[in-house]
Amino acid sequence: MPVKISPAAVMDHARSDQGRKQIRYMAVSVVFVPIGQVLIQILGALVFDRNYTTASIVSAAILTVPNFFANKMFVWKDTSKDRLRTQVLVFWVAAMLGVAAATGLTYLVEQQVHDEGIIEPIAVFFAQLLGFGIVWVGRYVILDRWLFKVTHHGEEPGEDDLEMLHGDLPI
Repeated sequence: MPVKISPAAVMDHARSDQGRKQIRYMAVSVVFVPIGQVLIQILGALVFDRNYTTASIVSAAILTVPNFFANKMFVWKDTSKDRLRTQVLVFWVAAMLGVAAATGLTYLVEQQVHDEGIIEPIAVFFAQLLGFGIVWVGRYVILDRWLFKVTHHGEEPGEDDLEMLHGDLPI
């Protein structure tokens, strides 16, 4: 089935429940990506003596929890406390995959452009965007298809759904 990319098809998708949820997911990222990048630059320059690899890890550790709750409540509109441990764990694993990819790329960039003046923080910025961007798409699929699957369309899960979900991951 061919994908329609005409302006009308894009607008129709943006008006659908799935499209609105994807727009909310992007909006959360528009908030957290700049905060994370600023934090990495500040920590790298002022706290960790231009060690942006460490700054990347610390920044992710600081922002993962508020990012989780922003996605849970704003994107998927899930206000229940049921399965919170499982949700946090899955989100954390997905976030750490992003951190690993971004930090790995950051490390490679640092090795190539260390002490190159303004080039180093700019290269770190783009390495971070690439690493997190790759995982960002995968994280959406994991969160949407598995973690928050019951809360689609803002519906509360029924007892049968909750019972089924408790068996998904024994946590």
